[in-house]
Amino acid sequence: MPYPHRVGFSEPHRHGILLGHERGCTALAAWVPTVVPRRARKPVFLVAEALVSNARKHTRSGDPGGTVRVVVDVNPFLVGVAVTDNGPRGDTVIPYPRLGDPRQAPLPGLHLVDHLAVYWEWSWAWKGAGAGPLTVRAVVENP
Repeated sequence: MPYPHRVGFSEPHRHGILLGHERGCTALAAWVPTVVPRRARKPVFLVAEALVSNARKHTRSGDPGGTVRVVVDVNPFLVGVAVTDNGPRGDTVIPYPRLGDPRQAPLPGLHLVDHLAVYWEWSWAWKGAGAGPLTVRAVVENP
């Protein structure tokens, strides 16, 4: 199945999309307005875009055949954004989300997420003796 494609959930407030390894977030930009209330669209898109870009840059999600899963939970006051990658590349140190030096670029990656989100966290799924997919979750206000 070609990417992107939507991920279905039984809960009406939960929406998902599976993106391929290709750079760019055109599909994400087209999808967010269809599932997020108007006033929360820009911050939700910017957070999701930063997390998807990081997943593609630092994990197997950016390799040919890689995917990135984005799930949005829309609630009356908050919108949750969860981005799951394909796990670390075999030849690298296991990356984990961390804020780098903000002077390197204006609000790069996680600094933008940290600025726009009320809260963010990450968790790993372990596969056998090694690390599997990593999920970064952020919560954005729904004004």
